[in-house]
Amino acid sequence: MLLRPTLRLLAQQAYKPSIRFPDRSQHQQQQHSAGSELHPHPAAPPEIVKDFSHFQEVFSSGPHFHPEKLQSASGSASASSSGGGGGASSGAEVVEDVHDLPPRFWKTSSLLIEEDEMELIMSGGASSRA
Repeated sequence: MLLRPTLRLLAQQAYKPSIRFPDRSQHQQQQHSAGSELHPHPAAPPEIVKDFSHFQEVFSSGPHFHPEKLQSASGSASASSSGGGGGASSGAEVVEDVHDLPPRFWKTSSLLIEEDEMELIMSGGASSRA
């Protein structure tokens, strides 16, 4: 069987896709070696930029919603000097889960799921009512 020369030449060359993807591992190594020092985002609030080392400590220490950890020494001094009118007392209890609150906060229609709704969720909508 004779092959045409063009088909034979094409068969010798390996297929080379026309699209190329960058090597992600090489990009990450360059990124980490270029600037390993952490710095605040350019659009970060001025409080974070001013005391970025404290922000890093708070961020790595645990629950980020604890009000005492969110206040820096300079921030708490300015809040107390300005009269700090408003909201919760400094001894307010902090809860980690909505179910630790009294039932009036978590026994609401938006948080309670009926059996029909749960069946729809678990089936991915396949057992929907007609």
